[in-house]
Amino acid sequence: MKPRGRSSTVQYIIEEIKRVGRAFLDISKWARAGHVPTFDDYIEVETVTAAVRCFAMYSILAMENCDENQTNEWFISEPKIILALAIIYRLENDIAGFEEDMRRGEVANGVKCYIKQHGVTKEVAVSEMKKIIRDNYKIVMEEFLTIKSVPRPILVRVLNNVRMINVYDYKEGDGFTNPHEKLKDLINSLLFKPLPL
Repeated sequence: MKPRGRSSTVQYIIEEIKRVGRAFLDISKWARAGHVPTFDDYIEVETVTAAVRCFAMYSILAMENCDENQTNEWFISEPKIILALAIIYRLENDIAGFEEDMRRGEVANGVKCYIKQHGVTKEVAVSEMKKIIRDNYKIVMEEFLTIKSVPRPILVRVLNNVRMINVYDYKEGDGFTNPHEKLKDLINSLLFKPLPL
């Protein structure tokens, strides 16, 4: 990217990858200690491991039609849209993968942490987490429609990152960890059976 004059974004991506690694280290410490954190502590760490900011930065790396410094400053400012997307992704994944996570002996899962913090049943925890997801979708749309500090193509790419949630189709379980036939069909149709032009 250096010959293209876009090398500062690479450094920010490296720093973001380190941040994600530190968050995974926190999770591994919880697992080793058998510690179930509060839901609030869990969300603070797990929104980083969702790596939404990292993926969004990857997606704009080679975009030459935007000011690199302006875009990097925006990412570093921790925009609400990025946090909301990370929360949506993390909670959708946790709800869909709860049973599998518990079978594998996972210590920290959003549902389990919510149950512990609020003393509720799994059903209540899932219902409340779905409300949090809906609230964060509202934040995403409001931010998408009102942000003026970065060009629209940047926001579109950021928004497209969360659209992957629909590709993983968490309604049928954790399609990211355990790809199901629908996901396999989508990948197959994209790469091996494209529509004839």
